[in-house]
Amino acid sequence: MGALINPIESSSVYKPLKEVLEKAKDPEYALTGEKPARVGDQSIENQRRFIASLAGPNGEELSFYRVGSCCPYPSEYGLLGMALVDIFEVTYDNLEEPILLYISFYDKEKLYVPHGFTQRKIY
Repeated sequence: MGALINPIESSSVYKPLKEVLEKAKDPEYALTGEKPARVGDQSIENQRRFIASLAGPNGEELSFYRVGSCCPYPSEYGLLGMALVDIFEVTYDNLEEPILLYISFYDKEKLYVPHGFTQRKIY
């Protein structure tokens, strides 16, 4: 297997976004390129803070890295009217297979906790 282009990061390094509170009603939210979490501000930091807002089902800390981009969609904030969705591979202790999260930083919408995750508890 080749070397990773992007480093593996820990969610504990980033400050969570305060507005990620509710469980997503849509089971595909942030789990497909067609229904990404839209964190806005063209901010890589916001993407990582969104992931830092999440935990595994039992509160596990997440590890992640950016795999690449996909799924162009129309956006007034994207290059030439098109935006891309970034794909992050997410793991945590005892997870059998990594989970892919799809996050766009071009547009902003209300953020939710995707299915299979819980809200990260900050003590």
